[in-house]
Amino acid sequence: MLYSMLKDKIKWAEKTVVITGGGSGIGKAVAIAVAKKGARVHLLDLRQERITAVIDELSSVVDVYGHNICGHTVDVTSPVQLEQVATTIQERVDILINCAGVLHQGKLATTPDKELHQVLDVNLWGAIYSIKAFLPQMRNRKQGSRIINIASIAGLIGAPEISLYNASKFAILGLTESLSIELAPENIHVAAVCPGSVSTNLCRDGLFSSESTAAQLLRRSVRSGVGPDRVAQDIIQAIESSSLFKLSCVELHWQVLWLCKRLFPALYPKLASFVYHNVLDRGLLDFPLVLKTRMRQWL
Repeated sequence: MLYSMLKDKIKWAEKTVVITGGGSGIGKAVAIAVAKKGARVHLLDLRQERITAVIDELSSVVDVYGHNICGHTVDVTSPVQLEQVATTIQERVDILINCAGVLHQGKLATTPDKELHQVLDVNLWGAIYSIKAFLPQMRNRKQGSRIINIASIAGLIGAPEISLYNASKFAILGLTESLSIELAPENIHVAAVCPGSVSTNLCRDGLFSSESTAAQLLRRSVRSGVGPDRVAQDIIQAIESSSLFKLSCVELHWQVLWLCKRLFPALYPKLASFVYHNVLDRGLLDFPLVLKTRMRQWL
């Protein structure tokens, strides 16, 4: 009942939505979803060809949708470029959705400094710079404004060989919670959506330092994940229901681990360490992984 009441308050045809990382994956899916609801969408992406593809896809479905989308080639790690885009838009911004991100796999000790900075610059600083750039156009709106940060189940549970990615997503959740308090008097609602494994281009564009068993499991998890359209619907629901945190399509085993961590905080790292060092590191899962791959090929 409450969700239905709040949902009716969102008049999408009157909304202007800015989406970072809008040229692919979750960003693309949510851009298409809100455009079909009638919102005016500003796509921000590093690659112009991706922006063009999204606009063309919408235009091929219904022409009017294409007219609701504008594309901007921008690097979210550059505050100057983001401020230039904000100036170019020159209109109110009702909803900002931070989807830009990069996946990283590898042990911290062997990760080059360049990769350290790249992951944090995109995943964390990209969100911070985007919020800061568009905040002046979101303040004190009668109907309120919304900032949605795309975090991850990796922002709730630490795992080996993705420590840098974990750090960036944990930070996003902290940023979200703090800003939800800080910006409330200005009628700005801040929330985070935490997806599980989503089948996007994260593996293809991600930074993988090795082909360890953990890396293979990570690749397989992403490739077998849900479609980004499912997550897009949860993002829309988070906007319409004004929730603070929302899990999206998180697999059962991750939910169990998160519950274990919450109920027994001292037990989770010991259990995870045992599995990593005594099972993964010793290659005890290598044969099952190879066998499963071969079976898929035979079938």
